[in-house]
Amino acid sequence: MRGVLILDFDGTLCLGDAPVRAYAAEVAALLGGDPALINEPLDAFLATRVSTIEGVVDGYQAVAHLARQHGLNDAALSTAYTRSRRALDSGHLDISAPDGIHELLGEWSDYRRVLVTNAPGAGTSALLETLGIASLIDDVVGDARKPGGLERLLAQPDRLGWNSGEPLVSVGDIWVNDLAPVAARGGLTGLIERHAQPEATPSVRAPRIQDVLDELRTVRDGAATTE
Repeated sequence: MRGVLILDFDGTLCLGDAPVRAYAAEVAALLGGDPALINEPLDAFLATRVSTIEGVVDGYQAVAHLARQHGLNDAALSTAYTRSRRALDSGHLDISAPDGIHELLGEWSDYRRVLVTNAPGAGTSALLETLGIASLIDDVVGDARKPGGLERLLAQPDRLGWNSGEPLVSVGDIWVNDLAPVAARGGLTGLIERHAQPEATPSVRAPRIQDVLDELRTVRDGAATTE
């Protein structure tokens, strides 16, 4: 293996707003009120690249922010999230893998491709099969508790199958969670920027994973020719 490529799941390899909307539905059920209290501001957030909620950069964060505004605590949010993941794991939600992902990740076949996600590991592994992309992933680390969990993984490189002298690359849609810990160690980072994250300083950024992986490959190959 030439290096390690760390990949996020939701918003990176698993596309579609259905999982976020399922989370919102479970939050609304716990609130016992009008679902529009959550759904209307969530719709507004998802419809624009510029975040309508300060400091919030993805749909899960938006739902959690709105839920707290209406009085739900972290325990209730955890319950809502767990219930929503059951609906996702059951195969009843509309999700998809990125177009062309087999060819794109095939360009990284000499890297160990590790999926690191805050979602439960068992359900994520099953979803990779559902999406038809399990063969593209060499290992799954679930319940990662990013960003702190990613920092801990990087401090234990054997868990990632990473030799600290090898290249390290990370791709995801949240700078703080998925990329900043890798950037701090000098790794290459690719930000899938559906919602603008002006504070982020990735190696490359684009709204689609296809463009992110293409640009990262160019940077990677350019670095290799100068070694």
